[in-house]
Amino acid sequence: MLSARNGLLALAVVLVVCALTVARPPSTWGPLLRDFEAYWSAGAVYDTGGDPYGRDIWRAERTVPGVDPTHDEMLPFIGPPATLPVYGTVARFAYDPASRIWWVVLVSALGGLIVSTLRLAGARVTPFSFLCAVAFAVGFAPVTGNLALGQIAIVAFLGALVATVARSPVAKLVATFVACFQPNVALALLSQLGRNRATAAIAGGGILAYAAGAAVMGWAWPLRYVALVRLHESGERYSAIQITPGAVAYGLQLPDAAVAAVAVVAALAATGFAIVLLRRIGDPFARFAAVSCLVPFVATFFHEHDFIVAFPAAIWCAFNARGTARLVGLTGTMLVAIDWYGLAQRPEAAAQIALLAAAAFVAFVAMGDDLEIPATLRAALGVGVLLAAGAWAGATHPMPTWPYKLGAYHAPPDATVATVWLQEQTRNGLETAVPAWALLRSLTLAGCALLALAIAKCPRPSYYRTAKYYSGDSS
Repeated sequence: MLSARNGLLALAVVLVVCALTVARPPSTWGPLLRDFEAYWSAGAVYDTGGDPYGRDIWRAERTVPGVDPTHDEMLPFIGPPATLPVYGTVARFAYDPASRIWWVVLVSALGGLIVSTLRLAGARVTPFSFLCAVAFAVGFAPVTGNLALGQIAIVAFLGALVATVARSPVAKLVATFVACFQPNVALALLSQLGRNRATAAIAGGGILAYAAGAAVMGWAWPLRYVALVRLHESGERYSAIQITPGAVAYGLQLPDAAVAAVAVVAALAATGFAIVLLRRIGDPFARFAAVSCLVPFVATFFHEHDFIVAFPAAIWCAFNARGTARLVGLTGTMLVAIDWYGLAQRPEAAAQIALLAAAAFVAFVAMGDDLEIPATLRAALGVGVLLAAGAWAGATHPMPTWPYKLGAYHAPPDATVATVWLQEQTRNGLETAVPAWALLRSLTLAGCALLALAIAKCPRPSYYRTAKYYSGDSS
């Protein structure tokens, strides 16, 4: 059996290599790590005493290599103020070396996330298990999205994971502080409240984040920050780049009242399910992994890269789920792993997306102690049909990419950041309600629900692996 798993690992590696080489689509123009552009620019503005939350940020962004300064293509910054000293430090370097330093930070965070998740899922960290998880991570679209865009979500989520399982109160406090760098991926920390030491440490991390923000923006910063986020939300809540129940309902061209109802019902259902999970699951990591998958149904802002929250649940299912739970977990994993959004926004990348999805699928199967061939084949068939349908939908309903449709756009001199961003989204066509785009995005949400359900069906980690198995001495 071990030789079969070794063969699956080798196949996953081959699929990854092919996806990143022969199937790699033409590169799009623009700066390295597109979202890091906003972080670096906000840090540069902060260093010079400007307002990183205002239109001052465009003065820095227009100097970034790859940005077209002949028109306005401002990318707003809405990170918490506690992050500004970090970005200010990075912004002391020119953009290109800063982006490479930042990418090393992200890769290191991914390594920490992989090792931590393996151990907490009950697996021994060996060359076999680590390589399987790495191949899986490369094929898992939210992970590659974080690395490609330079998103801090991967760092913040690692902080949330460490805050969940660390035994030291100091480690919990510091990790919670890091998790607060991107609050929407840290919401699952609520799954740990009610346990005195964990609650105190998490509260302490929140207080530390508040104090750090106060040093940057004053003691009343939460009020100003919430107001900024609400203004930004008004220009992006239903954009095609949002993957939330409300945004999907809007994309399906439902009436406004129905869109609001879908958002509320989804949030209430997810909250109710989370309460059930908290009562049912005793293991802190399994509880955190399951509740993390429900965060997209509650958060009002959620992008494709934010679905890094589903990564621990997928690894947990790969090592622990059996029978029906494994089939549900594998299906849910693939629905999150596939870059459905990319099938519409980059139809020319369909071959690469398919190969990376296949790599994630094979790596998931290799991490199990039983190949469960009938269930695996059923999952492969179902996911394959959906992937083919998704590729067709994406090719026939291509989604524009910001900022490539801006043309000669110039923002009104007196417009707010939120207004400029809304105009940019609208000019690019991303505020258009297209059912095909909505259906593709809904698959990612469905995957999260299935992963949470799989853990609920099999809530106890099995810890069945032995040192002998992992060292490769058993057949």
